[in-house]
Formats: sequence, C-alpha cells, structure tokens
Amino acid sequence: MTAIAFPDDEPHYFEHPGLSEPRTKEEWRAYLDFEPPLKPEKLSLELYEQLSAREKSLHNKARNAHHSALVIVRTAKMEAIHHQIRRRMVTNAHQPAGARRGIVLDGPTTLGKSTLVKMFGYDFEHGLRQEFPERFERSYRVDNRSIDYTPVVYVNIPSQATPKDLSIALADYMGMGYRSGATKSTITNRLLDEMRRCGVELVIIDDAHFMDLSLREGKVVNDHLKFIANHTAATFIYTGVDLKHSGLFLEGAGGSRVTQTSGRNTLLHIEPFSIETRQDKADWVSVIASMEDALVLYRHQPGTLKRAWKYLHQRTGGNISSLAELIRESAAEAVMTGTEAVDRKLMSTIVINENAQTTYDTSWYEEPQPLIAPSERNNGETAAN
Repeated sequence: MTAIAFPDDEPHYFEHPGLSEPRTKEEWRAYLDFEPPLKPEKLSLELYEQLSAREKSLHNKARNAHHSALVIVRTAKMEAIHHQIRRRMVTNAHQPAGARRGIVLDGPTTLGKSTLVKMFGYDFEHGLRQEFPERFERSYRVDNRSIDYTPVVYVNIPSQATPKDLSIALADYMGMGYRSGATKSTITNRLLDEMRRCGVELVIIDDAHFMDLSLREGKVVNDHLKFIANHTAATFIYTGVDLKHSGLFLEGAGGSRVTQTSGRNTLLHIEPFSIETRQDKADWVSVIASMEDALVLYRHQPGTLKRAWKYLHQRTGGNISSLAELIRESAAEAVMTGTEAVDRKLMSTIVINENAQTTYDTSWYEEPQPLIAPSERNNGETAAN
C-alpha cells in the first residue's frame, strides 16, 4: 500500500466530525470543547430556489449537520435533577472522612439519562474553568509525578464488567499505566492515589447495569464500589436500567437484603413525559417547541409540531430521545426530498426505534385521556383539552 504524504498543515488522521462517548480524560475534554454545527441562515424561499446546484448542496449539507445535532433541550426535569446533584456535591464537599453520599438515576432505556449526567458534568467543569482558569493551563508535579487537573471522571461501563474491569476503565480514563497482569487491588490503590492527586470531585458511572450484578457477583461489586467511595472525596453519580431491583441495591439480583450502596445513595427515577395534567402538557409542548424552533426548512409552517403534541406523545411514548430521533429523521427527509416541511404525513413515513415503534403500532388508534388539572384530581372533574 502506498503511503500518503500529508501537507504539514493538515492532520495526519481522518476524524469523524461528530461526537462519541468519552473513554479518556482527553476525549472528555474534546466533548467539553466541541462546538455543534452553526445554525445556517434561513434564506427567503425565493433566494433559496435561486441558488446554484453547488450553493444549494453546500447549504443543505449545513442544514443537515445542524439538524443532526439539533438542540439539547434543558427541560424542567433536567434542571431539577441537576439542582439535586449540585446540592449533594455541596453537602459532600467538606464532610468528614468516609464515603460520600451519591445519586443513582434509574429508569427505562433511551430516556436521556446519559445526556442528563454528561450535561451536568459539562456545566460543572465549565464553571471551574471560568473560576480557576489557571488550573487547566498547565501540568503539575505532585508526589514526584506529573499530573493535570481532572475534576470530572466519566466512565461508560462495558457489558458484564467485573470489579477489576471497573478499576481498569477508571485507570484508562485517567491515563494511568499499569502492569499487565496487575491485580485488582494494585490497580485500584494506584487509581485512588491518582484521583486524589488530580483533584477528582465528580465520578459519573454510566450504564451501571452492565456491571455483573448477578447473585454471585452482586456482593463483590458492591464491596468494590464501597471501597472506592470510602477512599475518595468525590461524589459518585450512577445511571442505569432497573437498578433498584439489581445487585447494586440488593445483595445480588433477586436478593432481598439491601446493600450499603443503597444506604449511601439517593435513588431518582427518570420517567417519560406525561400529559396527564395541564402542567405536564405545557412541559411536553415546550420541549417540542424548542426542537421545532431549531428547524431550518423553507416550507415548514411554524407551530405545526406544537399542534401535533398528542400525536408526538403517542409516537414516542413521551420519550425525549425518541422525540429527538423522530424530528431529526423527519428534518433530514424534508431536506433530502425537497418537501421542506415536517408534518404528520411526513412523520408517519419515518420508522424510529423499535421500542417506540412497537408501542405506537399497538395504540395508534387511542386518543390520550383528557387533561386533568392538579386542583381537579380530588373531585374527579375533567378539564377540557
């Protein structure tokens, strides 16, 4: 194979323009520094149609990039959970030695738990960058070792991870070398030293349900988490699916005895958006409106998606990730086909994730229940739509 010579001003690799889940502190910093595609200027329809083929192609690519990233909506639910995490970190900051209290986010898949915790880590570290910019500008010598300030650790758990796998994932994130064949204890003890030196304040363990929480291994995992939490001053945040009934909270999956992990962490349930009350509806519609306002389409009638809030709830089950998927796919279809609008007719042609699709296929004919105002729940009166 012939080697390719690159000009000195070009990178010697080919990198996907989008984001992937961070695995190392360098990739986490790339996530923090990432600038989403700019929202292209919306031309008049007449001017858009007058563009040359090349100009139109470039403009459409910019629109597709923008629609692909779309917008991360900071919902009221997200802000409320972020507030609870901030309060927990404040409470933990100068607590006496011992395990800090953490938070566990539990709920079905594709509800945006990972996005929620990454956004908190994003906000937290950017706040530190503004308050202490000098900490991020250079490396330091601590205990005769070169380290850099690493306030946030984010680890996505691989499938069926053992306690040693967790320590290795954390060590790899920190960029900490370890000898091949090193024991779990050796890696973990070195890891804890490294986390202390680098100023780790927040540890996010994403997809914690992928840890081996079987009856046999559940206690081992819990003991390992307890050991790590006991020997670092950081606050731990876990996300996962059905963690309340897993070995993370019980002594092995299916056991009945609660663990110290459950005694040291607050369990928060993440649920799909409801439309039971007027406030529920308002929250759901505000999310739709934020996504609709981000669209750059030339025949789209503003408010079309807001007015389709019932349909969108049926299509997605109130799942914000499914909603974003449906609107992204529909926007791409509108640009690719030249329809330049997203409406119910177009969205009905889009097949999204199997879970949402199956739910809709079995209930598409059902109308949502009329909205019940909170004050009317007790007297049974039904409010008008």
